[in-house]
Amino acid sequence: MNLPDRMRIRGSLPPFAMAVILLFTMWQRLGATPAPVASGIDWYGGDVDHAFESARRSKKLVLLYWGAKWCPPCQQLKSFVFTRKDFIEKSNQFVAVHLDGDEPGAQRWGERFHVSGYPTVVILRPDQVEVTRLSGGTDLSLYADLLDTAVSDVTPIKSILTTLRSQPASLSASDCRRLAFYPWDDGNVLAADPKTLAADLDSAGHHCATSSRVERARLTIASAALSATPETTVEVLALAHDDALASHLGDALETLDDPFFANVRALGAPNAAQFLADWRRIMDELANDPAVVDADQMDALAAQLTVVNQFAADKKVPANEATAARARVAAALAKHVDPYVRAGIVNSASHVYAALGDEDGMYRMLVGEVRTAKAPFYYMVDLGELEEKRGHRSTALEWYQRAYRQSTGTATRFQWGYDYLTALLRLGPEDHERIRAVGIEVIAELSGPDRIHARTRVRLEKLDVALRQWNTAHGHDGDIGALRAQMRGICTKLPKNDSGHESCMEFLSDHRLTSQRMP
Repeated sequence: MNLPDRMRIRGSLPPFAMAVILLFTMWQRLGATPAPVASGIDWYGGDVDHAFESARRSKKLVLLYWGAKWCPPCQQLKSFVFTRKDFIEKSNQFVAVHLDGDEPGAQRWGERFHVSGYPTVVILRPDQVEVTRLSGGTDLSLYADLLDTAVSDVTPIKSILTTLRSQPASLSASDCRRLAFYPWDDGNVLAADPKTLAADLDSAGHHCATSSRVERARLTIASAALSATPETTVEVLALAHDDALASHLGDALETLDDPFFANVRALGAPNAAQFLADWRRIMDELANDPAVVDADQMDALAAQLTVVNQFAADKKVPANEATAARARVAAALAKHVDPYVRAGIVNSASHVYAALGDEDGMYRMLVGEVRTAKAPFYYMVDLGELEEKRGHRSTALEWYQRAYRQSTGTATRFQWGYDYLTALLRLGPEDHERIRAVGIEVIAELSGPDRIHARTRVRLEKLDVALRQWNTAHGHDGDIGALRAQMRGICTKLPKNDSGHESCMEFLSDHRLTSQRMP
């Protein structure tokens, strides 16, 4: 489902659907309070290379957690899953590695394993080949069970995908389960061609006859989420109408996107009305389940409201539903909880305000959170975007600047610096001296080994495009030259075997900037 960029987890890559609603439906079965445990996961104390060496010696798989301190869903994952006794016990079968995106070398490993969004858990063999992964959008009630599946079947997910394409009739029950619960929408290398993959998963749904109905249904929904066809749309409508089945598919249904909803509307008013009624029922059940934590309830409520918008003639949520939704948000925010848990609630409440189109309500909430949040810079960019939409350029730039100034961590500072610099290009393109000064400062965040990888590399490439567009008329050649010189100084210090070296040298390079003189 398409949410505004500010509503996506700030680790998400824009081209891919990262509507990570229903992040923590685990509590439908496990309860809202983490079970007390004597100790946590035994995270490996050495570096990632040594972790794989340890895995080879012990003949274990590696469980690699990729996250960030400022990421609300990451904090909920750590608070509500990594503290569970059952998950901790199962994690002992792995060499568990906790990798924060700001740690030295973390972005390089992120690129190596094709992870970008926070949080992601990847299961790998000792030879660094991926077995499977679980993203923030995975139904977390399945995490522990899927660890068991990975241990019992270490076939790489790529090999299963090859089997699916060459000999679909030979798929095993384990293959079908692995395909059904893999996060195909997280933008990793396996999902490079959405249409082809959608056809593959639809085929798997029809060939996995021995799998459970839930697994077959998830394959059909995954196909429709990647590239909805009229046929898969009709199939998903039938799944949503099945009361006994649909309640197990909430996280999968949340990956559906605008093209799917357009297909539903094309089927005519009766079908659209029935789907909306089914969707309301599914999300309302989750939003009111006392065993589901507040953040997840807010996400289910946001999902319900967003689809109501999709099918409303005036694209607005009815007044009575909007009033009830605001009351639900207020009640959730009034609770006294751990600051990191609260961050998850605020993040999800933002989804509700976005669905309501209530930018003023969202603004008031976020301003209040800036005063007390553990990572206030996370909200400052959102506030900047809201002020930008209002046409308040100077106020918006103040928020973007504050976010960058208060951010911490190597990859994080470049990320928020990128937000500030690109905002300057949009809102103050005439202020070339400021753009030049901020650009030099932001580029300096990349000084050091293993920094131009994964998330950072993507933003650097986008910054290259934005700066070239700003200088289309070559009126800022001197500023571009200064930025390129700053980057070149960083490039010369990188070892030639640093895989970020090429991207570093390409930034604002001569062949990309025709007729531009470089220093």
